[in-house]
Amino acid sequence: MGEESIRFAVLGAVRVVREGSVLTTGSPQQQALLVALLLRAGRALPAHELLASIWGEDAPESALSSLRTHAWRLRRIVEEDRSAPKVLVSLRDGYQLLVPPRSVDALYAEELAADAARARAAGREADCGRLLAEALALWNGEPLAGVPGPFAEQQRSRLAALRLALMEERFEHDLREGRHALVIPDLIGFTHEHPLQERPYGFLMRALYAMGRQGDALGVFGRARRVLAEELGVDPGPELNALHERILANDPLLMAHVTEGRDPAQGAPEAGAGAGAPAGQEKAAGPSEKAPAATRPAQLPADIPDFTGRESQVLALHRALTDAARPSLALVSVTGMGGIGKSTLALQVAHQAKPEFPGGQLYADLRGNGLEPADPGVVLGSFLTALGVSGQALPASTEDRALLFRTTLDGRRILVLLDNARDPAQIRPLLPGSADCGVIVTSRAMLAGLSTTVRGDLDVFDTGESIALLRAIVGAARVDEEPEDAAELVALCGHLPLAVRIVAARLAARPRWRVATMTARLADERLRIGELRAGDLAVAAVFELGYRQLTRAQARAFRLLAPVTRQGIGTGAAAAALGMDAYDAEQLLEELVDAAMLQAPLPGHYRYHDLVRSFALQLAGSGEAGAAVPGEPGTGECGDDGSAALGRLLDFLLDGARAAFQLMVPGDPVGAILGGSPGTGPRFDTLAQARAWVAEEFDCAVNAAALAARTGPEGDRGTLRAAADLLVALSPFGQDIPYLQLAMTARKVADAAAACRDDQAEARARFVCGNAALQHTRLTEAEMHTRLATEASTRAGDEVVLRQILNDRGLIAQWQRRFSDAAEFYERALEIACRLGHRSGELTTELNAAQARLRSGWPDDALAVCERALERLRGGQDPHVTSYAWYVHGMALHELGRHADAVVSYTACLEVCAAARLRGRETQARFRLSDSLRDLGRHDEALAEAGRALALSEELGSQRERGHCLLALARALAETGDTAAALSRARQARDMFALLGLPDVEQAEELAGLLEEPVAARG
Repeated sequence: MGEESIRFAVLGAVRVVREGSVLTTGSPQQQALLVALLLRAGRALPAHELLASIWGEDAPESALSSLRTHAWRLRRIVEEDRSAPKVLVSLRDGYQLLVPPRSVDALYAEELAADAARARAAGREADCGRLLAEALALWNGEPLAGVPGPFAEQQRSRLAALRLALMEERFEHDLREGRHALVIPDLIGFTHEHPLQERPYGFLMRALYAMGRQGDALGVFGRARRVLAEELGVDPGPELNALHERILANDPLLMAHVTEGRDPAQGAPEAGAGAGAPAGQEKAAGPSEKAPAATRPAQLPADIPDFTGRESQVLALHRALTDAARPSLALVSVTGMGGIGKSTLALQVAHQAKPEFPGGQLYADLRGNGLEPADPGVVLGSFLTALGVSGQALPASTEDRALLFRTTLDGRRILVLLDNARDPAQIRPLLPGSADCGVIVTSRAMLAGLSTTVRGDLDVFDTGESIALLRAIVGAARVDEEPEDAAELVALCGHLPLAVRIVAARLAARPRWRVATMTARLADERLRIGELRAGDLAVAAVFELGYRQLTRAQARAFRLLAPVTRQGIGTGAAAAALGMDAYDAEQLLEELVDAAMLQAPLPGHYRYHDLVRSFALQLAGSGEAGAAVPGEPGTGECGDDGSAALGRLLDFLLDGARAAFQLMVPGDPVGAILGGSPGTGPRFDTLAQARAWVAEEFDCAVNAAALAARTGPEGDRGTLRAAADLLVALSPFGQDIPYLQLAMTARKVADAAAACRDDQAEARARFVCGNAALQHTRLTEAEMHTRLATEASTRAGDEVVLRQILNDRGLIAQWQRRFSDAAEFYERALEIACRLGHRSGELTTELNAAQARLRSGWPDDALAVCERALERLRGGQDPHVTSYAWYVHGMALHELGRHADAVVSYTACLEVCAAARLRGRETQARFRLSDSLRDLGRHDEALAEAGRALALSEELGSQRERGHCLLALARALAETGDTAAALSRARQARDMFALLGLPDVEQAEELAGLLEEPVAARG
C-alpha cells in the first residue's frame, strides 16, 4: 500500500480517506479502537490495553467480543485490496496497525513541528514559517471529536497542547520576520482565549511596541499581571518582567530588536464580509422563504440593555452565524460554568443576527441544568406549531417530528436558540438540516461530539469588564468614588458575571450604601454565598442545579476536595485525598470539569472557582450532603471522611516531599525521621524533577498543613505531626517556593502543636519559622522561634532537628557579632552531628564555626578548617557544603591578604553554584569576589561582579545580602573615581543594615563618612 493511498485524520472528526474518497469509520467505539492503534505509532497493543483505552475499567462483559467485531470491521475498511500487504495485523490477543506515520495527520503534525524547530535552528526562517503553517492547517476542529474512552480524552488534551505550542511558535516566527501589524489581532484573541499562557503576552507587547504603541504594550502587561495573580496567585515570570522594564524605559535596543527582519506590513487588511454586516447592509439574496408571513416565529426573549464585555466572543459567533459562504449549518455553542453569562451572550448575538434570518427565530429553554430536562419531542412539537403546522398534523414520534422539522425549515433562513442544553443527544433532533439556518446552543457541558462551527467557552470577566458591569447598573459616579473598594468587590465575586450583577442590583436598590459596605459583607468566605442573592437571582441556586446532576461519586469528590483545595490540586494529590488511583481520580475530575463544577487551567491540574468552592464548603459544613446524595455521609472539614481525606493527602505530600528532600540534601538524617506513610507519594529520578514537583504542589501542601492546624486540640495528633514534617521537608527549597508563606503556615502548626502539647510537632514547625526569619534577617523573630524550638525539641528528645536549630542559633549570634555565643551553639550542634554520623551537618557546622573564628580575628584557624573540609569533600557529591567550604576558604584567604588565591577559591565556589543552581551562595561569592578583585587593582572586574551580585540579591529578595552587595559596589565605585555613586550606594547599605538591626551598619557608616568629604569638597 503506497503512502498516499490512504490517510487518517484525527485532528477534528475522525476520518479515513482513500484516494480522495471518505470512508465510513463506524461506531464511536470502533473509532476509539482505530485511534488507539493509530496514535501508538505502529506499536502492537494487547487486548487488555485496548479495552482500557476504549472503555476504561467499566468495560462490559461483552467488551472483548465487541473489540473483535470492531477490529474485523476496521480491517474491511483499511484493507480494500486483499492482495496488498496487511495493514491491521492480529498479534496474539491484540492488534497492530501498520501505516506510515505521515498518513496520520496528528503524527505528521508532530513531525512538521520537529522539522520547523530544526529549520529555525539552522536559520531557515522561510522554511520554519511554512512548516508551522502546514502543521496548524492540519487541525479541523476539536481533535478526536466524539470519540469516547479514556485514551481519546488524554490524546485530546495532548493534541490541544501541541496546537497551542505551534501557535506560539508561529507568533514568534512572525515577529522575527517583522510582521508586527498583522500579528497583533491574532495575539489579542489568543491572549484572551488562553489567559494563563505567559509567552503570548510578551509577543503582543513586543508587537505593539514595534508599532509605536508603548502605552498599549504596558497595558497588556498590566492585564497579564492581574490574570496570573487572580487565577494562579503568581506574578509574571522574569522574562515578562524584564520586557516590561525595557518598554517602560523606552529601550532603543529593544526597538532595534523588535523591528529587525523584513519591514512590517503597513496597515491592516480591509474588512470583509466575514466581519458581519450591520443591520440594513445589502447581502446576497438567499433561498426564497416558503412559510407565509403569519407563521414567521419571533420567540427570542428580550435583550439585556446593560450587556457588557465579551466583544471578541460576540464578533466570532456573529461572523460564524452570518457567513453567507458557509457550506453547512451554522451551529455555534456557548459553554461555561453556571452564572458565567452564557444565556446573556447568546441573546446578545441572536438579536444582532436577527436581520440575517428573515424567516424568524425559534427559542427553547431545554432545562438541561435541572432534574427534568426538556424532552426533544415536546420541543419539536412547539417549534412545528410556531412554524404553522397544525396540531393534527404533528407526528407522534420524536424521530418523525425531527424529519418534519427539517423539511419545514428547508429553504428558510431561521435562527434557533437552544438555551441550557444538557448534552448532544438532547440537541441533535432539534437541528435543522439546511445551511441557510443558524443555531446557537448554550450549555454547562462541553458538548463533546457536537460538530460546531465556533465554540465559545466562556471564562469569568476580567477586572475591567466586571467594573464596567457594576458601573452600568449602579451608576458610574457612585462606583468611581470608591475605585479600590469596587475592584475588591468584583474580586470577591470571583468576577463571575451573575455575582457581579447581584451585588450591583443590591447596591442600586440601596442608594445610601457605599460600595465598601457591600465589600465588607462579602469578606467572610463562609457567609459570601448567602450574601449573593437579590430577588430571584442567587448564585447558590445556580450552583445547586449543577450539583444536583452529579453522580454519587462526583458529588462526594466535589465536596471532599473543597476544604483541601485552595489555589488548585494536581491529579496525584486529588487521588490521594479521594482514596483512589490516579486514573480513576482523573476520570472523576474530568467529569466535574465537563459538568462545569471544576476548572482545569492546566493538564493534570484542577481548581474551583472561588464562589463554587465557597458553595462546596457550605455543603460540606452543613451536614446536608446526604440530602443531595441519599445515603452519603456529610464530609465537612471536621467530618470523618474529611479527616481521612486530609490524612491521606498529607501522607501523599509528605512522602513526595521526603523523596525530594533526600535529593536536595543527600545524607541529611532529617529525611529518615520524617513520618507519614512511605510508598504513597511520587518518586523522582533527578533533582530537577523534585524541584518542579515541589513548586507545583506547594500551594496544596501549605493549605493541607494549615487545615491540619485548624483542627485544634481535638484533632488527630498524627495529622498535625505530618503537617509539621511536611513543612520541614519543603524547607530546603527556599529558592523554588515562597518561603515566607511556608513560615506563616509553620507558625499556625506550631501554635496548634503547642496547644496540643505535642513537643515534636512544635519543635519542627518552630524550626521552619526560625529558619525563615533568619533567611530574611528578622533576627529578633528568629531568636524567639529558635529558642522555643530548642526547648520543645529537647523535651521531645528530637536530636536530629535540635542539631539544625542549634546551627541556626549559632548563625543568629554570629550575625549579631556575639561570637562566643555562636561558638557555644556550634559546639553543641557539632557534638550531635558527630553522634548521629551526620557528615554534611558536621562539616557545615565546622565551616560556620570557622567563619565565626575568622570574624573574631583568627583567619589562619578558619583556613585550616576549610582545607580539611575540602579534602573530605573531594569528589563534590555535596554541592551545598562544597560551595560553602570554597566560600569560607576565599574569605579566610582574603583576610590573610592573599587576594589572588581568594579569587581562585571564589571562582571554584561559583562553578559549584552554577552546576547546582545555588543562587543564594552565588550572590555571596560574587560580592566577596568583588572585594578581592578590587584589592588586586582589577577595578572594572570588581565593579561588574558587585553589579551581578546586587542584581541577584534583588531577584532573590535577600535584604541582608543586598546590603553587603551595595557595600561592595560602593567600594568598587569609589576605586573607579565615581565618588557620588559610591556614596549613594554606601548610604543605601547603611539604611538597609540599620533597618535589619545588623552591626554591619558600622562599616557602611564608616565608608559613607569617608566618601562624603570628597563629594562635599567638589560641591
